[in-house]
Amino acid sequence: MLHALRHLSTSPISLIGGLAITAFLAPTSSALSGSDQVVIQFLTNSGVDLDATTRARWRQSSNGDLELNVALERLDPGSYELYVTDLVAPKATIVVDSLGEGEIEFASPLDGTKPLFDFPVFEEVIAVRQGATTYFQDVFNATSGTPIGGDKTKVGVYMVAVGPDFDARGTLSYAGKHSKTQFSIEVTALDAGTYDVLADGVPISQLTTTGPAKTKVSFQNTPKAGKTLLNFEPLGAQISIVQGSTVYLTAILPASNNDTGIKPPSKAGHGSKDLGKAKSDSLLVSLMNSGVQTDAKGKATLTEDSGVVEFGVVVDAVPAGAYALFVGGVERGTLSTNSQGEGQLDFSTSPSGAVLLLDFVVKGQLIELESDAGSILSVVFPNSVQAALGKFPKEKFSSKVVKVNLINAGADLDANGEVTWKLKSSGTQTVVVRARDLAEGTYTIRVNGVASASSLRIDGAPYGKGKLTYSSSPSGSQALLDFDPTDATIEVLDALDVVVLRTVVLVP
Repeated sequence: MLHALRHLSTSPISLIGGLAITAFLAPTSSALSGSDQVVIQFLTNSGVDLDATTRARWRQSSNGDLELNVALERLDPGSYELYVTDLVAPKATIVVDSLGEGEIEFASPLDGTKPLFDFPVFEEVIAVRQGATTYFQDVFNATSGTPIGGDKTKVGVYMVAVGPDFDARGTLSYAGKHSKTQFSIEVTALDAGTYDVLADGVPISQLTTTGPAKTKVSFQNTPKAGKTLLNFEPLGAQISIVQGSTVYLTAILPASNNDTGIKPPSKAGHGSKDLGKAKSDSLLVSLMNSGVQTDAKGKATLTEDSGVVEFGVVVDAVPAGAYALFVGGVERGTLSTNSQGEGQLDFSTSPSGAVLLLDFVVKGQLIELESDAGSILSVVFPNSVQAALGKFPKEKFSSKVVKVNLINAGADLDANGEVTWKLKSSGTQTVVVRARDLAEGTYTIRVNGVASASSLRIDGAPYGKGKLTYSSSPSGSQALLDFDPTDATIEVLDALDVVVLRTVVLVP
């Protein structure tokens, strides 16, 4: 379970180009021409209905027209009063339907049946009430937001499987372009069931999976059919897929380009690099900038070689000072930066000199570099190179051939492989287990919890590959196929009986 969760911000999430906004209706003449200007803020929930949300959106079009839209979601059906500045006389009544949704839009100049937008909004109190009960109340503040207009942040991040579903995978994708923003979460091979989606511990949606196929949920700030309203700030948040108190998949998204001053990985996997290749086990991952410190960059590296494990964090453009490094919610050391903003902190299971003892788990844990102002850089460290780079070759399922990936279980950083089942025209069945990037030696094959009489030999020093073939009519070096391959769980274990690779063979 990951320990550190950020607080969901209720500050404005969109302000074009840092424009100065007057206290009345519109920005000053410094507004960019030829594009809409948008300010969006999610109002603070009073706690009466914790999963409900209220989004206020101000927009000025390129021709000067103004709009104020207030949308309610996840509220009980009924009528709610909207107050702006004057907390005695409501500006309008918003009707929430049976789906828990309702909205109202003001316009200037008048547009059809929309009420006239002729009152101050910036730096004014906005409240949503039902009778004497206040559901939301906040100051509409245009000075500290993150741009949507002109913010072309594009992010792709792979989620890390930290729960009991060993082969679950997930991808987070965010794209902001002008006034349009989309955020999506896609999961694959997550066990069938219903899961909550959290942003910094706050429920934002649910997803239901029915099998190994992909399941996707998408959010948009102006949602089309099939999309959900983007009424939270995903950038800079920890996104998690959970069931009850169990986290299955999780990852950190970096903050907006405008907040960080640097571009994050635009595609999932681009923030990671296999440093070891076939010579050693070493994975580098980029640390995500949370927006607390502009231009801050960093990377974390985990290396496993000859029984020694090393972990290091290197940062750049972080003001001179001392910063706490947290791993899994526990402070593990202090990283100091010089006048050039550079710093490094190293750990090893066999330390010497200034290197600290590595006596904690890194894989699947939240790594954070913190200052007094909060988390500067962070990442959930992947369990394997395979997962970090998304190296999952296309699988095959037919009546005569099934080919599935062996999933790295986290014990060996870059181990990978596949299992192939074939039904020949003669009626003979074969199951071939292939493994790569494992240390030289003999490995146990376990099928449905029972150790096979035959072993898998990995040749090549220090890392190599191997193959073991089972057949219902064995010949030569083939082993007897003495198990039912249908939905069989196949595992590869090292000399210490630690599972390094595993999969389920979905034979038709």
